[in-house]
Amino acid sequence: MNTTDKSSTYISIFKRKGGEGLTTKIIKEADNKDYNGLFAQLEKNEKPLLIYFLNLLNWFLLTNNRILMCNEGQSIFLYLADIIEVRPALQEEMKDRISDKQKFTRLKIKTKNEDYFICKLEKGQPYEGIYQVLHFIATNNISSCY
Repeated sequence: MNTTDKSSTYISIFKRKGGEGLTTKIIKEADNKDYNGLFAQLEKNEKPLLIYFLNLLNWFLLTNNRILMCNEGQSIFLYLADIIEVRPALQEEMKDRISDKQKFTRLKIKTKNEDYFICKLEKGQPYEGIYQVLHFIATNNISSCY
């Protein structure tokens, strides 16, 4: 678990490299009531930063400590400290005949124990922003191992 909170760095990268969309938002205090059910799953001292919310079965939440996501009703929780690699989920995109990177919606996340997870996001700027934040996290996790 990270001892220093990098929340402002994550938000800064998201804004600089991507941005909000129709279903992807930077969490503000006023949003607490809208996503109360999701936020009930947060641990003590965990704060929500970014959310992609399509519906109750398809969402992605980045906090200062974890990624919480639900793909077609399957919930997955990952600690940020466990992420070692993030890249576009090219196989999945190509399977759906998506070759324009501006239309990509999926990222493949690899954890320290060699597990892979696919997260679905909003295409365009939100995808790019979250990809860059997760890439930053993975790169820092790798460099802190050496």
